[in-house]
Amino acid sequence: MSAAVPVSFVILTCNRRDAVLRLVGQLAALGDPDVEVIVVDNGSGDGTPAALSERHPRVRLVALPENRGVGARNRGLEQATGGIVVTLDDDMVDFGPGQLAAVRRAFAEDPRLGAVTFTVTWPGTARVRDWVHRRPVTEAAGRFPTYELTEGAVAFRRAALARAGLYREDFFISHEGLELAYRLLDAGWDIVHDGRITVGHDHQRSGRPGWRRYYFDTRNLFWVAVLHQPAGYAARYLVRGLGAMLAYSLRDGHLPAWLRAVRDGLGRVGTLRRERSPWTPRTAAWVREADRHRPGFWRLARKRLGQKNFSLD
Repeated sequence: MSAAVPVSFVILTCNRRDAVLRLVGQLAALGDPDVEVIVVDNGSGDGTPAALSERHPRVRLVALPENRGVGARNRGLEQATGGIVVTLDDDMVDFGPGQLAAVRRAFAEDPRLGAVTFTVTWPGTARVRDWVHRRPVTEAAGRFPTYELTEGAVAFRRAALARAGLYREDFFISHEGLELAYRLLDAGWDIVHDGRITVGHDHQRSGRPGWRRYYFDTRNLFWVAVLHQPAGYAARYLVRGLGAMLAYSLRDGHLPAWLRAVRDGLGRVGTLRRERSPWTPRTAAWVREADRHRPGFWRLARKRLGQKNFSLD
């Protein structure tokens, strides 16, 4: 029997000591000698680093002095040594031996697989939450191509990240997974959603300022469009995304954040155009195929307008 592929878990946390201790405890209970756990603390002030060091001394802890957003996730990815790297948010739960085996199997079955996203569920159930893919949620149990990376519930082939690069740190949060997905596809790697792999999300509100998603979800629309998308696609993407974010911001009392985001997003367009890397023909075809299964705009709008604290990621 061949040896198991080493797997690195990279967990990003910020002021959620109890949540991250619970998740690390669940991963420790896997008892797999070919698993390493790396926790990146994003400037917590609740004693998280000390608690982790005391209760889980074998965990590799990267303690940062301040919240660096997705830059902190990159610090963990840089430390990973496994051939497969799983990134989880600190409030994920229910990742057991079956999920670990399914992750290894997914990469073993497809040598071109660069990243695989998981089905995110309500803890202890099979009910899907946090669905972002261009498919009806009824297809969550299946396997299909995607260009969405659920940053807190995804596994990468480390060789794919080495070729495509890590997350753009200037995005801070929001759409950084989409931007990385385009680069992975451009580099020739596949990205799929695999419903055999599930993880629960015990959504924690701590560490999530109310205005933050409205600002970054809006600002980063401009940046990802300028960096990669063809002009026609970018125009449709921006009209749809900016209109939706304006409606949500008005609904939830965050119009000032939306206005700041539009100002800041437009402010870097000229600079980012010099970094532009348009989709390869392969990526364009991949995106077209994924978008072909997208539920209708008005169906999504009706759903999201009734849901606060959403994300367009």
